[in-house]
Amino acid sequence: MKAEIISVGTELLLGEIDDTNASYISRRLAAIGVDVFFRHTVGDNLDRLVQTLRSGRRRAQILLLCGGLGPTPDDLTREALAELTQRPLVAVPEAELKMHNFFQERGRTPTASNFKQCQVPRGGELLDNPVGTAPGVWLQHERNTFIAVPGPPPEMREMIDGQVLPRLRQRLRTDGAGVLWTRTLRLAGVGESQVADMLADLLAAQQDPSIALYASPAEVRIRLATKSPNELLAAQLFAPVEQEIRQGLGAAVYGVDDETMEVAVGRALVAAGATLAVAESCTGGLIASRLTDIPGASRYFLAGHVTYSNEAKQDVLGVSAEILQNHGAVSEECAAAMALGARERSGADYAASVTGIAGPTGGTPDKPVGLVYMALADAAGCTVERHLWPSSREQFKQRVSQMALDLIRRRIISH
Repeated sequence: MKAEIISVGTELLLGEIDDTNASYISRRLAAIGVDVFFRHTVGDNLDRLVQTLRSGRRRAQILLLCGGLGPTPDDLTREALAELTQRPLVAVPEAELKMHNFFQERGRTPTASNFKQCQVPRGGELLDNPVGTAPGVWLQHERNTFIAVPGPPPEMREMIDGQVLPRLRQRLRTDGAGVLWTRTLRLAGVGESQVADMLADLLAAQQDPSIALYASPAEVRIRLATKSPNELLAAQLFAPVEQEIRQGLGAAVYGVDDETMEVAVGRALVAAGATLAVAESCTGGLIASRLTDIPGASRYFLAGHVTYSNEAKQDVLGVSAEILQNHGAVSEECAAAMALGARERSGADYAASVTGIAGPTGGTPDKPVGLVYMALADAAGCTVERHLWPSSREQFKQRVSQMALDLIRRRIISH
């Protein structure tokens, strides 16, 4: 099954918004065995949008549009589908009632433009939007299936995962094609080449499922893939291969599929019945933010201290003036004092700290940009790691937060 993705919006062409939606949709379609050979970006122009749809429908069975479903005059996705298929737009009463209730619950009154979102080309159907006002569209016309989803990422993801992918999976089964099933193991603390060496025999002998390695900053992913008529059979194929990978890589495997490092840390803390505090300098609160992104984090996360200045390190965490004067804020000694101070003040079982030079300025020959010290304190004492990761400021902060969380995870599971 072939698909093309059409991102709609002049703001995308102007570079005002990064098109992360198209990447997400491409990944999700690939994961079920739908091939995406073309992606397009079209501004808010009816003629150009219809032209793009007309050319795409000759190449692909599925045309998936993202954006242009809002209430304003320049939201033209529905109109383009109606013009292409020569089907008039008709109102869906159930959608109009839901729209009315949505605004009434918020003490507001919908306008006529809002009800524009309740229209669909005749013969099509609206896809429910549980997190927004713009329904999606599913329209079968001749050999093509046209699917339109809203542009805001949370709404797009909810509709793609909850409605679009299940329908496409069912179609693949009905057509007799094996559905592509995947399972991704997420690794930290090892590099891609190191993983390739450790799994050399397994990679050389792979057949079904296939095994692929993907590297990104502070993480390596191993994707297992197979075509199968159902998930149970796919899981049976994945199980022995995953077990062999876990035996070979041990604690480097921290999660599966969409599980993040912060999820893995939370799971480890809950299993251990332990609590955590963090003290951050160079990451500016990113570690605490990631931890508290997880529902229920209050069970194990006690405190987060952002001590950016030397004075804050002294006043909040009790780092001594002597350490700061003799060793500096970016030092093994300071990192240890920050972790010990955070643990003492919070009463947590574990406390982690990071202090470093994010750049692009502030480095010296002895302490270059990208230098970071991270420490972890528990009842047994305090350990400190030194790393050098020169990169952009954003990449540095992301990598430091990832590796600090991994340091916490590994310490907890080792106990």
